[in-house]
Amino acid sequence: MSFSKCRFRIAGRNSNKETPLTNKCFKYGSLAVVFMALIFTAQPTEASGWDYDLGIYLWALGMDGSAKVKGVDADVDISFSEIFDNLEMAFSTHFEANKRESNWAWFFDVYWAALGNDIERPQGKFDMDMAYVEAAGAFNTGEDFQLFAGFRYISMDLELNFDPQIPLPPQIPTQLNGDQSWTDLMLGGRVKKDLGERWRFWGRADLAGFGLTDGSDLTWNLVLMGQVKVARRIGLLFGYRWLDIDYENKDDAFALDVRQEGPILAINYSFY
Repeated sequence: MSFSKCRFRIAGRNSNKETPLTNKCFKYGSLAVVFMALIFTAQPTEASGWDYDLGIYLWALGMDGSAKVKGVDADVDISFSEIFDNLEMAFSTHFEANKRESNWAWFFDVYWAALGNDIERPQGKFDMDMAYVEAAGAFNTGEDFQLFAGFRYISMDLELNFDPQIPLPPQIPTQLNGDQSWTDLMLGGRVKKDLGERWRFWGRADLAGFGLTDGSDLTWNLVLMGQVKVARRIGLLFGYRWLDIDYENKDDAFALDVRQEGPILAINYSFY
């Protein structure tokens, strides 16, 4: 019997499952929320010299590509229109600070999601927890454009559970687990262009990994968004994001070569 290829379709899983990645993301997410709360309770004023933005967003991503767990290859094919049938829990936020009368800024981004699918061939289940943490410093090269450098931390926890229709010898596993995390150097640029008093175009592109150390061979990211100001401090954002990851750990027989893409909807609150 061969488990060399599997195609995933949408289904659910046991949402009570806890994994090291789940616990780790709750820890980092909680620390991020506490840190940002401490900043905002200070009530920045004109004299503080900083402008802050806090955004909460939903990325309805789909995935297309392949994964390998313990040497077993699997095809991943999930459209973003079906992601809500899979999504068990998600947390995502964006925070940035811009220094007034200066060219410097920095931003921090967290995305975590837990997904569950059924496997058609062979019959079974597939679980996936994923987390991305980004932090970077940015420099204004002009009125609308920034260059930035930082890091992207990626953590993946994959589990394949097989339900064979015939008895199998005990040496053939029916469950495979793969847990990987790595940090990539990230270089990119951002553009923010005001289109009148209420509208703004927002774009970002970056490359990461570059095959350095134990990180990904190459990861590229592209985000295009529009923003409309609905109140003095509140804005709504909508757009689309692409994130392509190419990573392999030969020692653990683990690989991930997937493109994630889908629409983004966010709400942003400005402190100034």
